[in-house]
Amino acid sequence: MNSARIFPTIYFPTFFKSGVTILLSAGITSNAFSQESSPELINTNMAMDSAPLIIGLGAVVFAVLAMFLVLRAKKKNIQIQTMGQNQVAQLRAQLDEYEAILSCMPEITLLWQSGQSPQVFGRPEILGFENVSMDILLNFDQWLGQNDGAKLATGVKLLRQNGHNFAISVRTTNGRILRAVGEATGGTSIVRLRNATDLSPQSTTPASTNLTSNIVSQNYTSDMSASHTTYIRPALEMLLEPAWVRNADGKIDFANQAYMALCEQSGMKGSLNKFPDIFTPTQVKAQLDALHAQRQSDAQHRPQRGAQAGAVRLSQKMSGPEGDRELVLSSFEDGSIGYLRHVFNTQDEQNIAELHIANSLQADWVIDTLAGPTIVFDQEGKLKRFNTAYRELFRFSDGWLATGLNEREILDRLRREKQLPTVSNYREWRQTHLEAYKMSAQRKEDWHLADGRSFVVTATPIANKGGVIYQFEDVSGRLRLESANKAMLNVQRQTLNALSEGVAVFSTDGRLRLHNPRLSSIWKLPMNELGLSPHVDSIALACGHSIPEDGEEIWQDLKKGIIDLDPSRKDTSGRIKRQDGRLIDYAIVRLADYQTMITFVDVTKSANFEHVLKERNDALVTADALKDAFIQNVSYEFRSPLTSIIGFADLMASDNTGPLTDQQRNYIDYIRSSSAALGTLIDGILDLTNVEAGIAELDLQELNIAKLIEDAKTGFSATLVRADGMPPLNLVVTLPDPLPRFVADGARVVQILYNLISNAAKFSEPGAQISLDVEGNNEWIRFTIKDEGVGITRELEDALTGADQGRSLKSLQRGAGIGLTIVKAFVELHGGNLAIIPNTPRGSQVIVNLPADASKLIEQTA
Repeated sequence: MNSARIFPTIYFPTFFKSGVTILLSAGITSNAFSQESSPELINTNMAMDSAPLIIGLGAVVFAVLAMFLVLRAKKKNIQIQTMGQNQVAQLRAQLDEYEAILSCMPEITLLWQSGQSPQVFGRPEILGFENVSMDILLNFDQWLGQNDGAKLATGVKLLRQNGHNFAISVRTTNGRILRAVGEATGGTSIVRLRNATDLSPQSTTPASTNLTSNIVSQNYTSDMSASHTTYIRPALEMLLEPAWVRNADGKIDFANQAYMALCEQSGMKGSLNKFPDIFTPTQVKAQLDALHAQRQSDAQHRPQRGAQAGAVRLSQKMSGPEGDRELVLSSFEDGSIGYLRHVFNTQDEQNIAELHIANSLQADWVIDTLAGPTIVFDQEGKLKRFNTAYRELFRFSDGWLATGLNEREILDRLRREKQLPTVSNYREWRQTHLEAYKMSAQRKEDWHLADGRSFVVTATPIANKGGVIYQFEDVSGRLRLESANKAMLNVQRQTLNALSEGVAVFSTDGRLRLHNPRLSSIWKLPMNELGLSPHVDSIALACGHSIPEDGEEIWQDLKKGIIDLDPSRKDTSGRIKRQDGRLIDYAIVRLADYQTMITFVDVTKSANFEHVLKERNDALVTADALKDAFIQNVSYEFRSPLTSIIGFADLMASDNTGPLTDQQRNYIDYIRSSSAALGTLIDGILDLTNVEAGIAELDLQELNIAKLIEDAKTGFSATLVRADGMPPLNLVVTLPDPLPRFVADGARVVQILYNLISNAAKFSEPGAQISLDVEGNNEWIRFTIKDEGVGITRELEDALTGADQGRSLKSLQRGAGIGLTIVKAFVELHGGNLAIIPNTPRGSQVIVNLPADASKLIEQTA
């Protein structure tokens, strides 16, 4: 292990190292001298003499080391303290600088920090107030209108409690319009108040003059009291001319912004709830006297209408930087309204002013009626106009968007609300965007917002005057449609390329517009040539080279169906047999736009398979017919000698030919039983053949169930021969009392019962019991045959589901044979069903259900 990692290197001064070296040398010399003088006392005296020296030396080293470390830590602490003091001084200087900058800005900043008193930066004089304390400034109701004060107080409350930013416009009691913007940053709430009133001189225009005349003269009667002037103040505030309202004492109660701007130009300033008067007291008295005289004159001439005052136009003119103005007054019950109308010296000046207003109004109307979102900024980047579509596009529903806003403020808000393109460097993007004010030509840029919307923003510079017009085109729907269309085209292209058919679409001029790779492989055409939209003649020529036998001839025939402008044309299809052995199925489909689609399918392999299958099917049909004919012929051929054998066997068994020995009688019985079994087998084969051929018919009669069972037992006894010494089978029959009515084909039912009893006997041991139970009602008759044999075998299942293969289990068990197959066919011919289930404790039982009246079932199926 490296000791340097555990014990850090310690650096000692040079004098300390020299002192330690001298002490060690002295100790070593003394010890050495002692060793020379007394070698025998090395182990005792040397240790005793060196111990105090080593202890003292260690204490000295520790003291020097501790003192060095303490001095070093103290020096570092002093450096850190000095650095911290310098940083605090720098921060205080920066803070003072920031406060000075905030104080110089044309706004007042209110700052609330959690757990601290509110702070105010800026001078109240900026907003038109003098000697206003911070307490009054924070009490909004004292210097704002009642509604505006409550609105600003609510905004500040929501800002401090919930962090909801706001931007509203409010009006002070002296008529100034302020822009209040509140923002929350961490635990700090900031509200900035900026004077939004345009104090620059504005020309009085004829349009505004007409509006003022209507307001001052005829729209308000003398019945209006001073309290009712509240309703006229908003109208006066809309005027561009200086306007005011006086009370009965001649004091100004209200003045619009144009009036306050005129006062400031004249060097007069207002304060809270106090408006300066641009007229001298003598001039005010003269104006009131003139209004009083006018009212008395109107009352004498129109007593029926009451005392109404018309507009009094005095000839007094006031000259100023904006030119001459005319004073217009109108009185009401508790005061008067006045305004200064601009007087045009020449008709040209009036025409120019009217044209300016008309153009301005027309521009406002045009912008507002534009369907596309539009916004206009002047050369200083301040908002001049915008339409409703722009406000709705970016969801400015809180009244925040107003003229005079800087474009940077709008962009910053849009960024906070995530309604700007997502970029890595927003400041750089904004700087590039604002370069539109320096452009001389139109510029377009794409905005893709996070909410999925996309815009094409067109920035058009305003010639001569400067400024920019932004037009926003919402292309979100178009882009979605284009994307969906491209996706659909890609899916269609992939689907078309995956088709096993060759597809070609031709336009009305006979040129190939769409195709897939399968077309190239079927006609041996290169894909690069097909991609050049060749004419059908060119394709025919190319096929003549790739398939020289008949390629060109085939396509020339197809051309007649492809280039066909007949409105009554119909779709066609057919099969082409090429000389190279290929079979091609084609279909010509007329499209709605007079284009033509033709499809090709190579059916060579399928046609060959179809031909082979047809040949095999014909062979199978022929073989089946031969089989039926063979079976019938063989059956009939077997029956003739079998009849002779049975007849001679019966004759020999009789006593007419003489007595027989026991051995001879046994042989005769074997011949007779085997002949009977063979006859039954031949009859079954013939019946089964008729059933499979569909020509079997039922001979329906009302039957006696007991007699049917007796006939089946008789046939079974005739065919069953047991070896000597073997006990016979015990057949137990159980019949209901009374017997139910049963309508069926008696011969077929006897064959069913015979085969079932024979099958049970084949799989049963000698002496076993076989039971036949009959149950019935008005609808169904059930026959149940039970045995004690080996149970359900594979042979029995095969017999019920298909042809029996005749597998042997024992010497006596020759297989289910054709018996159960005949049973199944005859049961289904009657409309019944059968099942086989295990028998308890051993063996199996076959259940046959037949309709009680098969004629009803046959009539229903017919």
